[in-house]
Amino acid sequence: MKNFLKINKKEAADFYNKALFKTFFHSPEWQEFLEKEFKWLKFEHYLYRDELLFIFARVGAKLISLPFCEYGGPLPLKSNANLEEFSKDALEEFKNIKIKFHPKIRIGGQDSGIRTHWIENPNVLDVEKLFVSFRKTLRHSIRDAEKQHLDVKICSEKSELKQFYNLYTANLKRKKTVPYPFSVIDFLYRNPASELILALHKGKVISGCLFLHYQKFIHYFLSANDFKYRNLGANYLILWEKIKKSLPTGRQALGDYEIFDLGAAPRNSALEIFKLGWRGKEYPILQLGIQRKDESLRSSKLRNIWSLLPNFVIKKLSPYLIKYRI
Repeated sequence: MKNFLKINKKEAADFYNKALFKTFFHSPEWQEFLEKEFKWLKFEHYLYRDELLFIFARVGAKLISLPFCEYGGPLPLKSNANLEEFSKDALEEFKNIKIKFHPKIRIGGQDSGIRTHWIENPNVLDVEKLFVSFRKTLRHSIRDAEKQHLDVKICSEKSELKQFYNLYTANLKRKKTVPYPFSVIDFLYRNPASELILALHKGKVISGCLFLHYQKFIHYFLSANDFKYRNLGANYLILWEKIKKSLPTGRQALGDYEIFDLGAAPRNSALEIFKLGWRGKEYPILQLGIQRKDESLRSSKLRNIWSLLPNFVIKKLSPYLIKYRI
């Protein structure tokens, strides 16, 4: 390993503090939690030419940076770090690697087919001008949701978190996809740099959105909705309320934000259409390494059986099957 120096967790923790940029998931606490929760996953840390900190997880024969999130990649320790040479050397050194890069860490790679959309500099935007910039149908959806008299609040009780998780697993069941285990959602919920906002209808949780905060970013990470109340537009309302809080008139205690990241969406999907309505700037999520199209449950006939299972069974199986999603 000419250019890659393997370091231990303690050494890596010191370099985390020196990184010029890192996401919510580039943290020792997150990685320690995952290793404790999933025995089939193990993180490794490398220093590349004293310029970059590189982290990935071994999942069997696969090397993934980072699992359970949209972004991975190296962390720059110097402003002149050579990302292009890192990319070339990483492919030569780690043969079975898969890296999805954060758009802020600009580097070459293949188009992963996934896009993210950023509302940039919301801290200087006027709320009315921003609202007018949205797609017309989106503005109508937000106004309609405001008329429903929904109670929008920050999740503060474990019982509410469990209601949200029930919605989340039901949503993923309809999509024939393995949900994150409850332990993952619970860890994110308890983290002080995250916020779970709920919408209640007559005291019942019908929607929720989980936001992550890091450096100058607000990251719209995941959401869930009650299919029965899908026409109330609760998720539109939650997202709009969160965006307004990031504007000058709604400054949050966590600090000023420069990017409202609407999160990843597959190209040409219904989710992408939803996110395009907010008129954020589109960025492709570039990927380096092996494309794994047939290892996912997406290509399995078992997906049809999955969609028929009761929720409690899906919750029990999720910790064992989630590795096939990453």
